[in-house]
Amino acid sequence: MRNIIFFELNEVPFSIIDYYVKKYPSSTLARLLPIMAQYETISEDEGHLSPWITWPTVHRGVTNAKHRIKDFGEDLSKPDAEFPPIWKILKKNGISTGVFMSMHSYPIPDDYQEYSFYVPDPFAGDSRSHPENIIPFQKFNLAMSRKSGRNVDTSIDLKAASELAFALPSLGIKLGTLSQVAAQLVRERTKPWMKTRRRTYQSVLAFDIYLKLLKEKKPQFSTFFSNHCASSMHRYWAAAFPEQYEKYNLDKSWQTTYAGEIDFVMHKADDFLSALVNFVNQNPEYILVVASSMGQKATEAEEVKSETLCKDLSKWTSFLGLSPHEWEPRAAMHPQYNFQVKVREKVQLVKENLNQLYIAGKPLQYREKDGFFSLDLGHRNLPNNIAIYKGKEVKLEDFGVTNEAIDDATGSTAYHVPEGSLLIYDSQNKQPKKRIHGITTCAIAPSILENFHLPIPQYMITQRIPEIAHS
Repeated sequence: MRNIIFFELNEVPFSIIDYYVKKYPSSTLARLLPIMAQYETISEDEGHLSPWITWPTVHRGVTNAKHRIKDFGEDLSKPDAEFPPIWKILKKNGISTGVFMSMHSYPIPDDYQEYSFYVPDPFAGDSRSHPENIIPFQKFNLAMSRKSGRNVDTSIDLKAASELAFALPSLGIKLGTLSQVAAQLVRERTKPWMKTRRRTYQSVLAFDIYLKLLKEKKPQFSTFFSNHCASSMHRYWAAAFPEQYEKYNLDKSWQTTYAGEIDFVMHKADDFLSALVNFVNQNPEYILVVASSMGQKATEAEEVKSETLCKDLSKWTSFLGLSPHEWEPRAAMHPQYNFQVKVREKVQLVKENLNQLYIAGKPLQYREKDGFFSLDLGHRNLPNNIAIYKGKEVKLEDFGVTNEAIDDATGSTAYHVPEGSLLIYDSQNKQPKKRIHGITTCAIAPSILENFHLPIPQYMITQRIPEIAHS
């Protein structure tokens, strides 16, 4: 049995790993990749792939055909009872466990104090965390996440920032990190486009805190989630790899400006990897598992001048016929916007009204489950700010939506594919290894349980990843 660090490097495929290793041969990733176990994973989830679907599959050992999780903010009581996430199974069986921002780790569980540490995902509905000294960071993290859904807002929540400043001595945030953040703020003044890197520095701050907790608590199993690479790949794949597109409708100045952004985020991921490898080398009872849940590849290189965003969800719900006490917001990542209707009798009314709303000549796409609604916006390059509701023209602003100009003039130049990556570093096994293709992400959870000599639920598959299960 070995202790496990589970580094959730969201959506990074082997095509990016191989690109980075070739370009930066002195990086930690390049030096260690030949001796790391390498698996190209396959997400077997059905329909549209998204991280709020593929990560529950990794954590629960079943695909979305069984766990049925579709969106942030929905009630997880049923899937948690039938197919609990790996951290709940481990904690229940006496394995010391820490959770740091993994998908769907909100709400914080009632028994959170039994975890080594517990910091819910960056889309949580509140800032409760364990231990309590992390709460100022989580307040700041949530405030900044909500300011950076599509365009990065350069304003700073001063109250959250001041609370974080007072908490810095106890959090483990390094002076070097603070220096990087300060330099970033200075660079933005002369190069405003660089504000997009704020998303990455949220992960850098978070990693410092996680690393301190890891070193102090030394849980047998812990997670750390980062979306910073995925976010950059979506936007700037076309800048780094223009040759991968049949049609390229982005100008040369855009490409030049953003060509280094994937390298930048991978440098930060490599820094994280280096720190974790050093920890594993000093604590050989641990192995390091780096997983992506799925990957990305090139889609289209088109200029996006504007996109629909919801700026006032309360205005929208009022437009749909709901009073303030009849609904409540739920966490979401743009272009999705979620809310829960609390009055059962109003659910059908909301559905009927949404069915009569058209944007860009097409009905609004949404999903509903037990009064939980998830709305899809993100309409691009609309010619005007008009929608059709019940056969009549209405302004987008009438229901809280804006047709907002996009700062970096790009959409998703890369998007989700089933093929992801899984890397395993073991300081006790440094023999050269070959890459293996085609293992399902459903094999990860039972392999972790087998490592800890715990019974495997019957709903999990029998396939195992030997470097995890028999490490």
